[in-house]
Amino acid sequence: KKVLFADHLSPFFDETLQNTENLSCINGWMFALVTAMWGYFDFSGYCDMAIGLGWLFNIMLPANFNSPYQSTDISDYWRRWHITLGQWFKQYVYIPLGGNRLGRARTYFNLFIVWFLTGLWHGASYNFILWGLYFFILICIEKNGLLNLLNKHKLISHIYTIFFILVGWVLFAVIDLNKIINFLKKMFIFNAGNEWI
Repeated sequence: KKVLFADHLSPFFDETLQNTENLSCINGWMFALVTAMWGYFDFSGYCDMAIGLGWLFNIMLPANFNSPYQSTDISDYWRRWHITLGQWFKQYVYIPLGGNRLGRARTYFNLFIVWFLTGLWHGASYNFILWGLYFFILICIEKNGLLNLLNKHKLISHIYTIFFILVGWVLFAVIDLNKIINFLKKMFIFNAGNEWI
C-alpha cells in the first residue's frame, strides 16, 4: 500500500498544492480523489506494517481500518477510519463528558468538543480545526434525521458519503486558508473564469 500506491500518488499531490492558482475544476476534484486514496494507502499501509511487526513479537495490535470508503454515511465512515483514534476519543473524552446521556444540547456540545480536539490532534493549524468542525456539522445533520433517509437509499447514501469525504480531504490537505477557499471556488463555482480542465 505504502510503496506501490501512496508513494506514486504523492507527486500529483505535491504538484497540485504548488500550483493552486492555475487549478481547474477537474484538477480540483482529481486532487481530492488522489488525496483520499493517498491518505488511505499511506496511513493504512503504515498501520499494516505495525500490525505485521507486532505479530513478529507476538503482540496483537488492533485493526485500524475497515474498508472506510464502503461507508454509507459519515458516522459509519468514522467507525471504519482510524478506529483506534475514534475509540480513544469516545472512551476518554465523549463518554466522560456525558456522551448522549444528558440530553440533545449536551450531546451536540460533547460532539463539538470531540471533533474540535480531533482536528487539533492532527495539527495546530486552521485547516485541521476546520476539518474537525466540518465533520462535526455533518454528523449533527445526520443525527437530526438525515440518517433515516440515507438508510432507505443505499446508492444515494454512498454517493453522499464519498462526496463529503472528498471535500473533507481538501480541508485536511490544504493548509493555507486562502488556498482552501480557492480550491473550493474552483470545485464548486462554475463561471467563465473557472476552466473545467
